[in-house]
Amino acid sequence: MVEFNYAALLGLMKEKGYTQESLAKSANMSLSQLSQKINGHYPFKQTDIQKISSVLNIIPSDIGHYFFTV
Repeated sequence: MVEFNYAALLGLMKEKGYTQESLAKSANMSLSQLSQKINGHYPFKQTDIQKISSVLNIIPSDIGHYFFTV
């Protein structure tokens, strides 16, 4: 399984004032789900990416940078 680096996503969260807990709540996910996905234990689903992108205002052309950096 490919391991993705979510440093850019974590940086954007911090820049926009979100913690994992507050982002999870805003994206209607559990903190546990978000944490396990950021830590590479489970992959992000397309619906997760859409919800998080909506909350953080990530435009479609930038999704790869935040979710698919190896």
